[in-house]
Amino acid sequence: MLGSPSAPALHAQLAPADVLVDERRALYRLAVDLFAPGTELSDNLLDHPITRYEIGRALSGHGDLDPGQLREVSAMGVRDLGLLVASDPAAADQLEAPLRIVAPDGAKPEPLTEADGARFEAAAGIVADGVALLRKLAPAMASDLLAHVSMLAVLRSETSGGVVSASSRYVPGIVLIDEPTTPMEVAEALVHEGAHEKFFDFAITREFLDVHAEDAEYFENSWSHARWPLEQTFAAWHAYSCLAQFAVVAEGERLGPHSLLPKARERATEIGEWLLAHEFVLLPHARWLLHAFSGDAAVPGPEDSAVDGVRTVPEGSCFEVRSGVAHRVAGTGRVVAGRLAGRPEIYWLDADPGWLMRQFRGSALSFEMMLSRATEEWQVGSAVARDRVGSALGSLVRESIVEYVQMGNR
Repeated sequence: MLGSPSAPALHAQLAPADVLVDERRALYRLAVDLFAPGTELSDNLLDHPITRYEIGRALSGHGDLDPGQLREVSAMGVRDLGLLVASDPAAADQLEAPLRIVAPDGAKPEPLTEADGARFEAAAGIVADGVALLRKLAPAMASDLLAHVSMLAVLRSETSGGVVSASSRYVPGIVLIDEPTTPMEVAEALVHEGAHEKFFDFAITREFLDVHAEDAEYFENSWSHARWPLEQTFAAWHAYSCLAQFAVVAEGERLGPHSLLPKARERATEIGEWLLAHEFVLLPHARWLLHAFSGDAAVPGPEDSAVDGVRTVPEGSCFEVRSGVAHRVAGTGRVVAGRLAGRPEIYWLDADPGWLMRQFRGSALSFEMMLSRATEEWQVGSAVARDRVGSALGSLVRESIVEYVQMGNR
């Protein structure tokens, strides 16, 4: 790992932070379209951890989505300390889900709030100093990772059950930390958990892991002999890799008693070697990031994966988007499509299929019309256009996003 490129630079090759956040919002807006058609949510509300938790539950088939309930969460009081920090006296109830999910056995973590008076203000001062310290020591890393942290909550130390810092893919966007004593504890926690939050956004917008990851071999670490599934293993490797880079710029700072910085490089290497030996279970973007962090100059760039196409189309055929399919377009033009078919199905489309989805605009299109538009907009020859449109149609038909329609039957 020595001499590897910076984490922010590698992340940006997959997607700059602002692009990644925008695409995540597009996915969540698509989910709202599927469960509550006609409902529009602001960016701030879409970024709220509880909104994301409720959308995630709906997408996992664990209930519907209540837009009214989502809007209620936006009323929760927060303090801007360079990062939004939960301060509402009712935060324990409002943040019930993340507090429950990260709680160690037998513990019931409670957040510090403005109701705690001077104790909260003291913690708030340390948090503000910690955020500022992170931005001073590692400005690029701070911008890269904190873009994915929507909220922080400070846990009362007597209730945390030993939680130093925590985050959860089930409630993405919120970081929970134990009551800090130094700014450096806050800065390190934000790198650690911010790396997890970055990974959560990558995992839902890029090709990282698929359903087969749940059946993959578990990793057992050497320091605690804990056994982790593939997703947790990759997330841990990514966090330790970021911490190892942060340790370099934090050298000389007084570390907290539970700091992982002295161990980060060794642990990142151990986990990374295991992942490299099992990379066949990773999807292309995860494999690319794994090799790139290792400084592998021979690794190819993070390209979209190829698809098999439809080369022969019956004359007079046209295509239309299947009933029940919705899609959203991110600011980059990238398209996410989905439908409710028992359990919700979500598809991120490559460039050409995404372009094709944007052409339908609620009506059917003939293959000839697609070719004409593609030839003009892509400024390519008819043979190239036919090949690319055929490939795009192939992927959309295969995923049952669009279907053939005979013009004479309409």
